[in-house]
Amino acid sequence: MTQMSQERQDNHETGPEGLSEFARNEDGVMTIFSIFIMLMMLMVAGIGVDLMQNEMRRTALQNTVDRAVLAAADLDQTRPPTAVVEDYFDKTGLREFLTDVDPQAGLNYRTVTAEAFMRTNTQFMSLLGVDTLPVPAFSQAVEDVPNVEISLVLDISGSMRFSNRMQNLRPAAKEFIDIVLLGPAANTTSINLIPYAGQTNPGPFMFDRLGGIRYSAEALDEDEGGRNELFNNTRLPADEDAGEGSDPDVRYVYPNVSSCIDFDLYNNLDFLHDELPSQSNYEQTAHFMNWRIASEIIRDADGDPILFDENDEPIEEGQPGGTPRKVMDWGWCPQDQTSIIYASNNATQLKQRIDTMRMHDGTGTHYAMKWALALLNPDSQPDFAEMARPANNLVPPQFADRPLPYNDTETVKYIVLMTDGQITEQVRPKNTMHQENPTVELNDRKSDRKQITSQSTNVTNFKRQCDLAKSSDRNVVIYTIAFEAPGTPEDQMRYCASSPGHFFPATGKAEIAAAFATIARQINELRLTQ
Repeated sequence: MTQMSQERQDNHETGPEGLSEFARNEDGVMTIFSIFIMLMMLMVAGIGVDLMQNEMRRTALQNTVDRAVLAAADLDQTRPPTAVVEDYFDKTGLREFLTDVDPQAGLNYRTVTAEAFMRTNTQFMSLLGVDTLPVPAFSQAVEDVPNVEISLVLDISGSMRFSNRMQNLRPAAKEFIDIVLLGPAANTTSINLIPYAGQTNPGPFMFDRLGGIRYSAEALDEDEGGRNELFNNTRLPADEDAGEGSDPDVRYVYPNVSSCIDFDLYNNLDFLHDELPSQSNYEQTAHFMNWRIASEIIRDADGDPILFDENDEPIEEGQPGGTPRKVMDWGWCPQDQTSIIYASNNATQLKQRIDTMRMHDGTGTHYAMKWALALLNPDSQPDFAEMARPANNLVPPQFADRPLPYNDTETVKYIVLMTDGQITEQVRPKNTMHQENPTVELNDRKSDRKQITSQSTNVTNFKRQCDLAKSSDRNVVIYTIAFEAPGTPEDQMRYCASSPGHFFPATGKAEIAAAFATIARQINELRLTQ
């Protein structure tokens, strides 16, 4: 081929037709695109790694802030709130990132706000010009002690003598008192302590205020159950002869040592509402026992009777004097020394009553629930105001305005009810003043006994009071404890509780203590607000 021919061929291949063929050639295009896609995927993955690292640091910082403010806001915390927060950050090595701590406190609340800020250095996003990512953290915790009203209802029926139930109840209930009245909470928390057996004793003052009518005074010899007139609620006229006994200087009379009112006798009308009994006049519950359980003597582990001195304190072995004491006191209605305590924040007073309350006959839980709810009803405020007067001194002056309104947003109302048995029928002696009522149980003289309400009626009245308490216009929170009471009692307590989580079955000392402590701590709940 000549040189000219070769040049023509080269010119032909690089001419317009050759360029067109080159443009149509796709060799190597997928390789370039794949590299581009790979770079994009690596960049996205890198951004994900940076964001994940940033989120891990943010979570650690936020958790530290949350824990710090919760601890600092606790009203039981004795250290300054700022120092508590700083200490948390020191321990986690994040102290340099804490930017602000703002504690606020008042009589019944403490709020702690804390802020922290750090930055995360990026590894991949810096290629896009983003060198760091912000890591902010903010938290606020408040423990406030709103106005708290509690009706603490404790079963002191005769069955509490079994399996050391009463001995196990006392420290558990006292710990409850200590927890709910701890620190500033005592300034805003009032407790109605309501022991109950077959009936519930509101005490002499409320008995009179609600229209209770006491049975008359009669002479009765000591060996027939008569008692010293000076310690009785009723007395004979000075010119009438009294009963005789071991002390010739003492006038002995028929016992009138309790103050229960019988509102069962008025067709259960008082169970249709949540107010205090309001029928104006009520008969006094008689002084009687139904079951033969009051004769049991308190004994030690060896079965020997325990002797008590004149102050009702046990005498150590070997000391002279003392007398045996029975395991419970006579009466379907608890005697006055085991009556209701109203709106108290005095832990010493409440725990002393828990230590000294005595067991009695019967299980009238419907009565106890009636009193528990009525003493949270704001319609009872005039009664509390009267009890708060210095002349009566039954309610602390600062609680003269209680019970507060149901719709008060600063007030929370609770009923804490413990029982170890199912609700019983209600019986009474046909003759309130029968000479054998103070010494012979009705179950041994059935012809002298009458039923005033059946067990089923009493259960219905109990549930009615539970329903009233839980209704939306009252919204009373009800905790219940069935203490070694499987079956029907558990069912009754489960029904009354505000929710399944508010019901506690308990067996033994450890479980009853745990139940009361858990309820108390839930009442004192610390809330993380932000």
